[in-house]
Amino acid sequence: MQCANADLVTLYTGAGFPSDQPWLIYGNDFVGTASQTSVSGGVQVSSDNTARAGYSNYIPLPIPILKNSTFPALDRTLGFELEFRARIHSEAHISNDRAGFSLILLGKDAQGIEIGFWNNQVWAQNTGFTKGESQSFDTTVDRDYRLRITNDAYTLLESNQTLLSGSIRNYGTPSVPYTLPNYLFLGDNTTSASANVTLGAIQLQSNLSSVPEPSSGMMIATVATMAARRMFRRGGKPADKKT
Repeated sequence: MQCANADLVTLYTGAGFPSDQPWLIYGNDFVGTASQTSVSGGVQVSSDNTARAGYSNYIPLPIPILKNSTFPALDRTLGFELEFRARIHSEAHISNDRAGFSLILLGKDAQGIEIGFWNNQVWAQNTGFTKGESQSFDTTVDRDYRLRITNDAYTLLESNQTLLSGSIRNYGTPSVPYTLPNYLFLGDNTTSASANVTLGAIQLQSNLSSVPEPSSGMMIATVATMAARRMFRRGGKPADKKT
């Protein structure tokens, strides 16, 4: 049974291998060359042009099933956000519609977005698996990314800078994994590109509507302070109701 209103979940602590922790599994299709290496602050994943490898919250065979059955239900009306650290050491592609490192995040209705990462660019995958909206950006240094999905829109941020935004997709085909609910993947999912990437900590917030905006908290504190000042004079006695 999935958690309907999960709090912040740490999917990977940034130490050791993600697959040794409760939420994610490492996989490759044993074609070409792919590897994972534990490094300081994360895990380094590499793949060549013919290999596909990465991390997912689903065990793919014999029938796709969540590694952890308590993985949060990702409701777009409530909003959800994936936060992760990544550094693209190198990336190469033989098609402008493919990337050696990609992120797929789908809600409980299997709608969401796939983001491709090149050395110098981030971009969204269209429903026909062609390159969509894009932004020039240096991905070759450690970056803290956030992918947020709310209702019918997605936003990719680095720290507080918006890199990409647009409408979510309903990819539909091929059927797996793009029809799986609450699906997450980080890695190389194509035989037309290669990459060497270090992944750090990965966290997921499944209910953004339950998290108050920082500005709201500040406003509440300000109003409370003003009320207290009106209620009490210097010396702690109740203030006169006259203005």
